Amino acid sequence: MPRRPRARKQRPRVDDPYPYTEARAGAHWALEYARRLADRHPPHHRVLIQTSMSPSGYFHVGNFRDTVCAHLVHRALRRMGRRSAILLSFDDYDPVRTGQAARDPELAGHGGRPLGEHRERAARICRTYLAELRAMGILPPEADEDGRTPPGGDWQTHYQYERYRAGAYRTVQRRYQRDADRLAALLGKDDGRDLFTVYCLQCGRNTTEILRLDRRAAGYRCLSCGAELTARDPADVKPSWALDWTLRVAHESIDCEPAGQDHVSAGSTMDRTLPVYESYLGFPQPVIVPYGLVRAEHGSGKISGSRGGGPYVRDLLAVHPVPLVLWLYARRDCLADLRLGFGPAAFLGAYEEFDRFARSASGDGPGPERARDRVLWELLTDEEPDGYGTLPRMRTVLGALYAHGCAPEAARRHLAARHPRADEPLLAERIGHALTWLTTHGRDRYWPSSGGPAAAPVPADRAPADPRTPAAGPLAPLIDRLRTHTGPGAPHARRTRAEFREIYGALFGTEHGPRLDTLADVFGPAVLADALEAYRDRGERPLCVEPPAGATALRVPDLQEAPSRAR
Repeated sequence: MPRRPRARKQRPRVDDPYPYTEARAGAHWALEYARRLADRHPPHHRVLIQTSMSPSGYFHVGNFRDTVCAHLVHRALRRMGRRSAILLSFDDYDPVRTGQAARDPELAGHGGRPLGEHRERAARICRTYLAELRAMGILPPEADEDGRTPPGGDWQTHYQYERYRAGAYRTVQRRYQRDADRLAALLGKDDGRDLFTVYCLQCGRNTTEILRLDRRAAGYRCLSCGAELTARDPADVKPSWALDWTLRVAHESIDCEPAGQDHVSAGSTMDRTLPVYESYLGFPQPVIVPYGLVRAEHGSGKISGSRGGGPYVRDLLAVHPVPLVLWLYARRDCLADLRLGFGPAAFLGAYEEFDRFARSASGDGPGPERARDRVLWELLTDEEPDGYGTLPRMRTVLGALYAHGCAPEAARRHLAARHPRADEPLLAERIGHALTWLTTHGRDRYWPSSGGPAAAPVPADRAPADPRTPAAGPLAPLIDRLRTHTGPGAPHARRTRAEFREIYGALFGTEHGPRLDTLADVFGPAVLADALEAYRDRGERPLCVEPPAGATALRVPDLQEAPSRAR
């Protein structure tokens, strides 16, 4: 069996002051785990971090947290001057679940067979994820569409179906089969045969019962086709998940791996396999980086691939720049649950916080906070943060787009005139993300759900005031002030949410809309006053127009064929 250089003996978990816990105060969690790895291995050792997942469906933003954790620890090690590499392992030798095969027409007849056996589907799912990682700057540019890179680099991509069938683990597998009873005792099992499953030589399914097991063969009965045969090739005898993990760790010399926090709890796989590492393999269990759940914007449920529908990394990239996406995952401790969404509160709130973070990282903020934010920024990207601090707020960009009929070039000219210091490429990128969000997730916020014409019908609860009587609410005083206003933007006044709802209801038939300052800058105060008066007196909304046909969502390069919620 391949051996790695002798590692420092693992300390008992009771001696580790931070086992599976949050990082120490003041240190980012990625740096904390990098320090643990640096303490465990000599300076010349290349730390290998594995991120693995099963292509049972398209990988969503919850799956992505595993790879982000590996990526950030990798960058933290490189920042410390240590050698490091990432191994992305696709577990396509796992079986297709019977229930999934019954629900998914594409998997009909594949229940119990390896995921990788349906090659076209597995390749499409894996390549989609790899394209997303490339767009994120995580997958190296030299990698091909299957994620393969030249030997000796800091990235590897493995497909477990391919490696099992090629006999990559043959030596370790035979050893495990020989010592099945000993391994069962270490894992708290009664029978070593329970640690393995045979893929039937006749029907290819894993619905088998092992009758005899030794180093060179596994006699079995198939419960699907009734065959009673003997599997002599270790590639047909798949270890259970716990053994499969230790097998790969031993063969690949894996030093670190992220895992959901449920995998490191008492009685979990990570907990139960400790005796295998300590008493059988004779070297430390990898350092585990535990992470919390990724939840939707609303509700308590986690984002789950079994439910389908994403959202996916490509959805995040359609409305956010790469550093912001990484920041969403890195800003809190890895054990904390995350909420990701595309509603107005989540979208606008993310940009507000990220802009403050970027300004602080570029030197605009209190000393301790600036130093901490700078460290985090350097973990996220090699790009400098300065340009992000020059950009207008996302609320302002959305308002400029709306007011210019969703014409990005007109909005860009307006914003560049109002913000002459804005970084031009980053401003164009922000306008593109704003347009995508505005015409997809934010559509109902800025246009009536009916998508009415310029002279939209007035909702019953928002009928125009009788022109013969004084108008109630904020419309009349705002109209009067707009008529006499000469400065930039709209006349400033303290307004309640109810008053804003009435103003936007008059202009657009919605409860929200572009900033009044932006609307006044684009149309002029007089036109804005005319629009409010048109609603008050005749029930018309001259500014309420649908986006032009050409205003479509921004599409991330190389991801056009992948399903996406943003479409």
